[in-house]
Amino acid sequence: MLMAGLGIFLAGSLVGALVDDVPLVVAARALMGLGGALVMPLALAVVPALFGPGERTKAVGLVSAASALGALIYGIIEAPVRGWGDPLVIAMLAGAVVLVAALVLRERRMVRPMLDMTLLRDRAFFLNTMASTLVLFVLSGLLFVLPQYLQAVLGNDAFGTGVRMLPMMGGLLVAAKGAEPVVRRFGPRAVISGGLVVLAFAAILGSRTDVHSGYGHTALWLSVAGLGFGFAVVPAMDSALGALPVERAGSGTGLLMTVRQVGSALGIALLGSLLAGAYAGRIDTRGLPGPAADAAGDSVVAAHGVADRLGSPRLAGSADAAYLHGMDLVLLVSGVAALVTALLVAALLPRR
Repeated sequence: MLMAGLGIFLAGSLVGALVDDVPLVVAARALMGLGGALVMPLALAVVPALFGPGERTKAVGLVSAASALGALIYGIIEAPVRGWGDPLVIAMLAGAVVLVAALVLRERRMVRPMLDMTLLRDRAFFLNTMASTLVLFVLSGLLFVLPQYLQAVLGNDAFGTGVRMLPMMGGLLVAAKGAEPVVRRFGPRAVISGGLVVLAFAAILGSRTDVHSGYGHTALWLSVAGLGFGFAVVPAMDSALGALPVERAGSGTGLLMTVRQVGSALGIALLGSLLAGAYAGRIDTRGLPGPAADAAGDSVVAAHGVADRLGSPRLAGSADAAYLHGMDLVLLVSGVAALVTALLVAALLPRR
């Protein structure tokens, strides 16, 4: 099944790389999603069977370092544009509640459930799963706001933007390699909560970014964020898997990865909505034609495109300031969320 998932994902990747039509790209991405749905849970499901307790943390760290919901997400994303009282938004959110409830009820009745909800009764598995999910929630917010800042505000191209995000991977790789001895010495509870505190510090440091901050400031807090993420998520995932018997590793990993993906998607949707609202409320589009004002209010990238066409450096400067206001707000909220999660982990998670 793992090999089949990799093959499907590869086929979708090749199709997406070769076509030049948007609907075909969307179809290729859907095919990649099918393959990814097989790969993501199974990649971790084999870890407890292949590695003993002494090596499992390192293996989970490597898997985490290498990997970077339907109606609910759509409703959250559309709410800042349409308004929370819009009929479509209300319908999507209500539909999400119904679908999630139907999924839970169906899975509870199945002899071999796709998502075994009974695993959440295990306190260690549940708390570690929630910890790793909340870490992904915070991290998704960081990764959502950063590329637009590096590309639109600082003026890097797409490749340069990707290169400038590598400090986070450096910190993550260091943490993934160093997590095992640290967990052995201090226990997962201390390491997870400590990693979350470091992640919170990085996000709050990032929230101090202004229009005069250079890339050096960004590289610093990105590296710290990678360290915090690695020391928080690797022990949390390892402890969650270690709480289950080997024969339930597959279903447990599927549930763990599903909850993590939901947390990541919710992080992007909620924090992205916060960013969009803050940006739209701060940018100055006075004097622009209606379509140009609407485009500039949608995103900082579009605003720079409008500013270039109209020859308006004032609009570009206003867009940069507005985006940084929204980005700083998102990073501050992410930092507070990470700090609250650290306190909950320290209070509730078993020491061993």
